[in-house]
Amino acid sequence: MCGFAALFEQGRTFEPELLSAIDKDIYHRGPDSGGQVSETGCGLVFRRLSILDPKESSDQPMTDATGRYTIVFNGEIYNYRALREELKAKGVNFLSDGDTEAILQGYISWGEEILNKLEGMFAFAIWDRKEKKAIIARDPLGIKPLYVARKGNLTAFASEMRPLRRLVGTKVDTTAMSELLMFGYAAGRLSNLKGIEEFPAGTVATVNMETYSERVYCDFLNDFKSVEMTEKEALEMIEEEFTKSLTAHLQSDVGYAVQLSGGVDSSLVTALTCERTNTKPRTFGVNLGDLPMDESKYRDMVMKRYDIDHHEISFSYEDYADAFPKTAYHMEGPIAHSGCPMLMLLSHEIAKTDKVVLTGEGADELFGGYDRYRVWERQHLKGRVAAACPDFLFLLPFFRRYSELRRYTRWDSAIVSSIYYDFRKAHKLFPELIPNVGHRGKVAKRFKDFRDRMMAVDQTGYLGSLLMRQDKLGMSASVEVRVPFTHYPLFKAVNKIPRDIRIPGGITKPLLKKISEKWLPKELLYRRKIGLTLPLDEWLKDEKGIGRYLNDLTAPDCRLAEFTDGAKISNMVEDFRKGNSENSALLIKLVNIEVWLRTL
Repeated sequence: MCGFAALFEQGRTFEPELLSAIDKDIYHRGPDSGGQVSETGCGLVFRRLSILDPKESSDQPMTDATGRYTIVFNGEIYNYRALREELKAKGVNFLSDGDTEAILQGYISWGEEILNKLEGMFAFAIWDRKEKKAIIARDPLGIKPLYVARKGNLTAFASEMRPLRRLVGTKVDTTAMSELLMFGYAAGRLSNLKGIEEFPAGTVATVNMETYSERVYCDFLNDFKSVEMTEKEALEMIEEEFTKSLTAHLQSDVGYAVQLSGGVDSSLVTALTCERTNTKPRTFGVNLGDLPMDESKYRDMVMKRYDIDHHEISFSYEDYADAFPKTAYHMEGPIAHSGCPMLMLLSHEIAKTDKVVLTGEGADELFGGYDRYRVWERQHLKGRVAAACPDFLFLLPFFRRYSELRRYTRWDSAIVSSIYYDFRKAHKLFPELIPNVGHRGKVAKRFKDFRDRMMAVDQTGYLGSLLMRQDKLGMSASVEVRVPFTHYPLFKAVNKIPRDIRIPGGITKPLLKKISEKWLPKELLYRRKIGLTLPLDEWLKDEKGIGRYLNDLTAPDCRLAEFTDGAKISNMVEDFRKGNSENSALLIKLVNIEVWLRTL
């Protein structure tokens, strides 16, 4: 895994000072080596974290033997050996042993058809200096981050936004702000900043100096077509496909570790890693001490079954609060998930021994792991009832007890069922920021079935935020994060399983739990999902913890005051400090946004 920036503008030679500054911006993504290309029309900056073929022959930017093509590539291609053999059979000679040259030679031999052959996580740019043309592509699931900015004749791409801010400036996008308040993260092309977009997953762009074009080469939502099969057939297929995915993700010339939370997903990754290798994998878990959401007893169950080198890492609530600004800096946005500061701190502990770590990210979105999938019928009914009730009914005394339904009167309950606080309060506080479901609404409209809508929104929206946090917080410590559940061949197979088998209701992740019974105890499998949940309401009351950031909301230079009446925010804070916790969830969201705005 690495980081790059690719800048294109006809007739321009990009300044050495600019390229050097960009190199510093992304240095943490690849401290092992780096390189630059600067020629008329093109500037490339690359930083490498050496994982596969760590020799100099796989350094980047990489140019083919003819000198015509140069590639910068971030990610890992798990079927690269098979691609190399196929290319060798065509007479291609390789100068390195890694996956980067497999992409480059694949493009030279097959053109953009190479995109349909790659299995892995990737974002790359290939410069054709003869044609003065570049192609830029991102993997089908958007595992690796990629941003694009266009200004005048300039088109630029980068693994993070900081390099692009040097080119187009820094201004907060109010459309994104609306989604940040409502969902905690902006989806689709929204990057949080004006002038910079998140480049879409499964898309390839062509830059011809004077023209720019995009096309979708892989839309995995097209795989949402149920194929008739029995539960037994579904279980056999899942086990086979996930085992293949995990085996592929274990390829590394520098070893790997596992994030072991104690949940179903990371525990299964750990178990199968032990089964598929002869090594004693290092595992890492966050110990929350006496907090009721600590999952160490479930990690103990895994340790009793498997020979692992486990490390329990403890952080205090003060450590957590101290890490807030740095976490927001590396996320390049608000802390959308409460566990993010802990994940960043954990990544820095992992970096002391390992460059690569495997996680269970993606299983919940693929198999229905959130409580809303357990009660999907109830959520669907709420949406239908709310849609049938005119607003004035909720003003009547009898209907006030059902005011919670008003959350679903305007938007599809398949979208807003994932929001666990009353987002209407945020909209009252920021009346100028028009509530918006944007990308989520477009995705949901593609499907009639309620469960399909929920999963499509989660797989193209929420999962993106989880992948982004894993990538950026891992790379803050120069650690590559791999996600064997988030693998396109696995997604393609599982998304075709009939809904009544995959998401019947009444239980979360039924299929994944059933196949996991071979490796894990039922006490671990059949319990309520915890995740890295933290007592933020309590910590907000303590000025030694995240409560210290409430002072930013009442300060004269409060950044959020640009978007609303600052006095209203101050009054809400003072009300909270007097003991009224009614708005604590909203205050936590405001703190997250304020801390991020201050990093800009």
